[in-house]
Amino acid sequence: ELVSAIDELLSFTEPRKDIGRPRLPIDRVFTMAGSGTIVTGTLIDGSLAVGEEVEIVPAGLKSRLRGLQMHKTRIKIAHPGSRIAANLVGVTTSQLQRGDVLTQPGWLIPTTMLSAQLHLLPYLRRPLRHNAKVSFYTGSAEAMAKVRLLEGEELKPGDITWVQLLLDRPVAVVNGDHFIIRSPTETLGGGKVVDSHAKRLRRFRPAIIQSLRVKGEGTAEEVIMALLETKQPRELSALLAQSDLPV
Repeated sequence: ELVSAIDELLSFTEPRKDIGRPRLPIDRVFTMAGSGTIVTGTLIDGSLAVGEEVEIVPAGLKSRLRGLQMHKTRIKIAHPGSRIAANLVGVTTSQLQRGDVLTQPGWLIPTTMLSAQLHLLPYLRRPLRHNAKVSFYTGSAEAMAKVRLLEGEELKPGDITWVQLLLDRPVAVVNGDHFIIRSPTETLGGGKVVDSHAKRLRRFRPAIIQSLRVKGEGTAEEVIMALLETKQPRELSALLAQSDLPV
């Protein structure tokens, strides 16, 4: 009965979107005798195929997919939502770590500053203050972050606001990615990235807040226009790559 119930639920589940930009957040790295370096993770946003050239970000390493496995079965192509193991050529385990992202070469650029919408959990006993230091988690990556509140000096439990997160090391994220923040003892809240390569923003500026709202909630046309207003001149393809818009 349980299996039947699960099958019924799965029949209503939409397949993971494929926007042509595969990302594999790496959660394990190890060596297998006779194969070499293996990484594992859950594939999102696109497909990967055996023989493809890949890049590991933020390490900046290039490799090739020697093999793919899903549930201990060899496969030629992996699709979004698949839990996979990837056999890499030309890199060692000492060059890789949990939190790196395997992807197609040339488009994913790591960042140390991003703009986001943040929702603080309602059951917390104290507010989050401007410039608070927290642990930041997205995908399989972790970093320390300073939280710049753009609309106030503190964020009360249960409230939502716009923030900038200043990370202590480069992390590979794109617009639309979700994250959580924690203190040493508890989860504080989470949110969504709206500008993965932000410049430092001035606080208490209604026009800036409106621009962030457009990036987070606007139409595709509005998002592109907002990105063009805040970025250095770039190719449209590069802007699309750093957004969560389909190619």
